[in-house]
Amino acid sequence: MNRRRRLLAGGLAAGLCASWCAPAFAQDQGGGDEQPAQRTIVPPKLVKFVEAEFPQSEAAAGKGATVVLQIAIDASGAVADVKVLESAGAAFDTSAVAAAKQFVFTPALVDGKPIPVKITYKYVFTFTQKMVKKTTADFEGVVRDRRTKQPLSGVRVAVDTGQSAVTDEQGHFKIDDIAVGEHGVTLSGEKLTSVGTTETFEASKKIDAVYEVEPKKEKTGNPDEEEEIVVTAPRIKKQVISTEVKAEQAVRVPGTQGDVLKVVENLPGVARAAAGSGALAVWGSAPQDTRVYVDGIHVPRLFHDGGYRSIINSDFVKSVELVPGAYGASYGRGLGGLVTVSLKPLDEDGVHGSVSGDTIDASASVRAKVADKWHVAIAARKSYLDSTTSLVTSQNVGEYIPIPRFWDGQARLVYDVGPHETLELGGLVSSDKTTRQLPNADPSLATSQTTTTDFNRIYLRYVKHLKEGGVVEVVPSYGKDSTSLLNVYGSTPTNVTNDSDVFGLRASWHGPLMKHFDAAFGVDGELYSSTLHRSGSIGAPPREGDIYVFGEAPPPQINSDDWKTVIGSVAPFAEGDLALLDDRLHIIPGARLDPLITMTNKVAPPQPGNPNIAYQREESVIEPRLAVRYAFTPRISAKVAYGEYHQTPLAEEMSAVFGNPTLALSYSQHELIGTNFQLTQLLSIETTAFYRTMNNLVVRTENPNPVVGHALDQIGIGRAYGVQFLLRQDKGNGRFFGWISYTISRSERQDAPNLPWRLFDYDQTHVFTALGSYDLGLGFEVGARFRFASGYPRTPVTGAYYDVVTDTYEPIFGFHNSIRIPSFYSVDVRFAKHFRIGSTSAEVYLDVQNVTDHTNDEEIVYNPNYTQRGYITGFPILPVVGARWAW
Repeated sequence: MNRRRRLLAGGLAAGLCASWCAPAFAQDQGGGDEQPAQRTIVPPKLVKFVEAEFPQSEAAAGKGATVVLQIAIDASGAVADVKVLESAGAAFDTSAVAAAKQFVFTPALVDGKPIPVKITYKYVFTFTQKMVKKTTADFEGVVRDRRTKQPLSGVRVAVDTGQSAVTDEQGHFKIDDIAVGEHGVTLSGEKLTSVGTTETFEASKKIDAVYEVEPKKEKTGNPDEEEEIVVTAPRIKKQVISTEVKAEQAVRVPGTQGDVLKVVENLPGVARAAAGSGALAVWGSAPQDTRVYVDGIHVPRLFHDGGYRSIINSDFVKSVELVPGAYGASYGRGLGGLVTVSLKPLDEDGVHGSVSGDTIDASASVRAKVADKWHVAIAARKSYLDSTTSLVTSQNVGEYIPIPRFWDGQARLVYDVGPHETLELGGLVSSDKTTRQLPNADPSLATSQTTTTDFNRIYLRYVKHLKEGGVVEVVPSYGKDSTSLLNVYGSTPTNVTNDSDVFGLRASWHGPLMKHFDAAFGVDGELYSSTLHRSGSIGAPPREGDIYVFGEAPPPQINSDDWKTVIGSVAPFAEGDLALLDDRLHIIPGARLDPLITMTNKVAPPQPGNPNIAYQREESVIEPRLAVRYAFTPRISAKVAYGEYHQTPLAEEMSAVFGNPTLALSYSQHELIGTNFQLTQLLSIETTAFYRTMNNLVVRTENPNPVVGHALDQIGIGRAYGVQFLLRQDKGNGRFFGWISYTISRSERQDAPNLPWRLFDYDQTHVFTALGSYDLGLGFEVGARFRFASGYPRTPVTGAYYDVVTDTYEPIFGFHNSIRIPSFYSVDVRFAKHFRIGSTSAEVYLDVQNVTDHTNDEEIVYNPNYTQRGYITGFPILPVVGARWAW
């Protein structure tokens, strides 16, 4: 790019005379023949020049332009003002003025004294082809020996676009103008075993790659010996509706405080969780219906209690993907959505890590290459929000909004078995404890609830890339889940505990099966062996669909039970991806066979002198899945999908006293249709209409005195339908990214054939999120988020009566879930500053939630005689101040 600039001598002289020459002559007019004193004038000198950007909007015309400016320079040499004297159009004028305002001059001098002056400056824009933004990508890098780190020459680097280059003596290669998108890259040559991988190319961006490869072994001379070719096959694109966010973008989303996985709560289809809850309700499903996997390992939750933090350190996360429905055959056992977390590969040299802390918690992580083939990573986090809440808000929110105490940790050890083969030993651990209270002047009416949730997983992951392009992955895992709930109303406690051993196995192969057809085959095994205890009121805690009001006394009937369950299955699955019509049409069929077994150690409450009678149920179901994507043009595509899904009952529901040991599977069908428009390279809009039906849902029996072992029935049905929109701007090489998501939906349940349809307890008609983050330059970043959501449905209290037996008022309810908690809205802002400290980096940030201090009602409460209604409110303004240092 060539930009010429020149100072106009006449303009400079005129500026100086306007400031000094005229006053000097005026003083001399009354003085006879005496000559005026000659002043020594030194013009300003430009010492800092800033180039103006050639406007992209004018590049298409292929013409340059000239802008004449008047620049006011103060006595220090700084630019005080810039005006356009001769315009070349708004785009050129804006660019020239912006650059000129950053100029720095030496001061103008008169007799050695600095003075303010005005000069005329001509900015000439000259057009060259480089000013047109590239729509392709550049690719260069180095290929070196994996063991010796020495560069390898003569290696052919080929992209599946047909472009290629050969490395020079320094192992360097370069390929320009590669079409954007994901492409296969193959390295081959006499000195190495052929290897392949995939790279994602972005417009006007260069990929700098370092490939460490295994030199080829000497051939034995056997004529039947074949050359080994290893290609990393892309996974089947089986999800036609999903939203994936890369870690480097998610960490900058306002309201997340740098927690990558918290971005999920901002994605379309996800209902806003109530304050103090980390529940994940997707497309009108219950929180327990959405499955969460970390690199294929099932975990019971994505967030800690309260939703303030996720369970995985962000330094470990590569990306997170939400599939709200109609997902592929490799996953099952859930009626709702699917969240998959991908961990970063451990392939770095040296030692890397970070430490961070803010108002909520503190965390640290370390990743290191400890030997030639060994990598290790460790991370830990501990919360202290329960101690800092009083420092950042003047209100005693802890009395009503539960403040959790949590910690978590992760550890990974990776061994490079071979150049295309790895073995990883890893572990996850998480712990939560939360107490929720409803104070009352009368201790007999006070309510408190304490929950604990602990889990851990240990796994072994084996991955091998085969020479024909397939990938084999085997992941056995084992862990424990422990939950407890202590619910106290006055002197009446309800206690529930569940301790489970969890066994998992995922084994799969995916890769090209034939031309235009990729496939995946595998097995997904899971088994839960649980020991449970429950004592207290038969109706506490309330379950979804119960008609109650927050703080209401539980039913007075008391009972207890101890039982054991085993729930498991080993499900084979298969799916494919058939690409037709020059890759414009993708047909993705799949099927999953799930033979499920549920067992409990007793079918009825034990009787003195009689042994327990165990119960076992076996069911096998076939779950067909089908998805179709069609690209009408490179920018416009459509999608449809259908799937059938099943879910086992919860172990807590299989009590012979409080539940039903004979519960069977629940069923769901997902259907969706949608479109995607790529408006620009970085801006897209996606729309999806969905419909979900559910059958055999577990509900509380209507009979106040149910048959033994039938406190729960399986006669409920449900439906959820709606439309979601996502307008998304990716950052690319720019400074801004963000999205607007809106979901309008309805979720309903029918608890029995004779009952009318009602709103689901987690239904939210409208959920709207708009967020964005902008890089201001010089390490500064600012972002904002606006959220709006309909309130949860609740059942109104229309009156009350006095119970002389319990000496309390009992509510009289109206139609089930016919009113709502008031709508929620909040504005959050984020300010951050990034630093470079030698070879390390640091960040300080201020993440302010609910910056307008809007009072959001989170729950309805009543006075003891139900004559007055009030609300428990959520967090007021919550400033979270934090810092992070990484190396």
